[in-house]
Amino acid sequence: MGFLLNDQVRAIVRAQAKGIYNKTTNGGTRAGRVFYWISMVLWYSGVLFLAWLAATALPEIKGRDTLTTVVSGGLLLAMLFWQFIPVMLATTGISLDLKRLLAYPVAPGRLFAIEVLLRASTGPEVIVIMIGAAIGLIRSPIAPAWGPLLFIPFTLGNLLLSAGVRDLLTRLLARRGVREVVVFGFVLLTALPQLILSLVPPDKWKHYYELYGGRIPPVPWPWHITARLAAGDFSLALLASAFGWLALAAWFGYTQFQRGLSWDADEVKASQRATSSKSAIAGMEAFYRLPSRLLPDPLGALVEKEFRMLCRAPRFRLVFFMGFSFGLVIWLPLVLGRGRTPGGFSDNILVMVSMYAVLLLGEVLFWNNFGFDRTAAQAYYVMPVKLSTVLIAKNITAVFFLLLEITIVTAVVLVLRLKFPLSKIPEAFAVTLMLSVFLLAIGNLSSMHYPRPIDPNNSWRHSNAGKIQGVLLLLYPVLALPIALAYLARYAFSTDLAFYAVIGSGMAVAVLTYLVSLESAVAAADERREAILTALSRGEGPIA
Repeated sequence: MGFLLNDQVRAIVRAQAKGIYNKTTNGGTRAGRVFYWISMVLWYSGVLFLAWLAATALPEIKGRDTLTTVVSGGLLLAMLFWQFIPVMLATTGISLDLKRLLAYPVAPGRLFAIEVLLRASTGPEVIVIMIGAAIGLIRSPIAPAWGPLLFIPFTLGNLLLSAGVRDLLTRLLARRGVREVVVFGFVLLTALPQLILSLVPPDKWKHYYELYGGRIPPVPWPWHITARLAAGDFSLALLASAFGWLALAAWFGYTQFQRGLSWDADEVKASQRATSSKSAIAGMEAFYRLPSRLLPDPLGALVEKEFRMLCRAPRFRLVFFMGFSFGLVIWLPLVLGRGRTPGGFSDNILVMVSMYAVLLLGEVLFWNNFGFDRTAAQAYYVMPVKLSTVLIAKNITAVFFLLLEITIVTAVVLVLRLKFPLSKIPEAFAVTLMLSVFLLAIGNLSSMHYPRPIDPNNSWRHSNAGKIQGVLLLLYPVLALPIALAYLARYAFSTDLAFYAVIGSGMAVAVLTYLVSLESAVAAADERREAILTALSRGEGPIA
């Protein structure tokens, strides 16, 4: 107990809580604090309701098998929450990076214990609900009074496992190629159940279960073992299995944590660059040099610089990859599902996925132009190049990669042989191109008024968007109005000519808006020079 309450542990846990609070309240601003506390009250009201539901519903269950099934399902959901939510917190930049504390006199074993304790601080909702479930089991006429004690090794095992999973994913996501495979795996895990349910009729599920269910060997999963013990089905074999899972989680968590402490991301990147093939390097070099051959200097050189920077940034590559993979997986159930009818989502899947890609790429291409440059942005103020030329170069790069994204989406849709009118291909390009011009116009202004540094090496971490995030939620529907008017024109006049006429008019308005905003952005960049460079030069603390 003295170890858990010493000054080091209290300081680190307090830093974790303070970091999460500052991130979620936009640096502790008044509006951020109000939103934070309102959201916390609503969120934990729901958590307390689930805890109350568990405490009152479990005593009403009369059969031991039914009680075991219900508790087992709840523990499985708790385990999934513990393993995914802390990982998502770490990737969004609101979790302590204990590797930065190696400079202090703290033993690695103690750091691991602190890491496990921090995992509990990132998932207190599950603990609250499990307390409610424990009360329900105590009140149950079936379960023994000692049953809820089995929740303790289950909880500890999940915290140990979560610590190891977090460190393992951190190393995997730093490797080129593996990062995209891991993310695509997460995408499939998220959307696969919906896709399977939409493709397989319900009446076939029973047939498949009767045919193959008996061939699946029973596995003593920790949630099922804990549920059986908690419900009163006691045996030494089950108890040994529960503590065996705990020992396995402890071994996995500690070994992965030790490897994470000695792991060097820069060394991995240097090794990857050394093993890259000369042909691949030559091919990428030809791609990088393309803007300089097609555009006059200094515009061509600036676009080439953007090409090199974005293609080498893991953060951008990941978002670009998710643009055409995650979007397709989301919309495929609506296209391939049972009872598919022409029109609607089926015919407009290319447009839907393209629009989703535009929104996803906004963070890395539109809203924060100088984010990847960080302190290097000061060079734009001393080089003999106009700031308008710099912004135009960044905007050309954004449009290029956006059109490349839509091209890849189109190719994937065609390869999958999804049935949709081929006229939707130019329609998708027209809609996304018009929307992107509006986004560039607003993004140039937001980049000058709300600049934020973005670490290109952190694949999943989002920058703190601050006030601009709320504004964007209101802007997206407004910017989509010309698109909605174009579809209404097609519906009213029953011709594609009306659609493209409205899109053309919207494009003219978008170009005029872009030109006006470009001048305003250049003026703001000159007036707010010190504020912009100060914001972009902010480094990272132990929150990582």
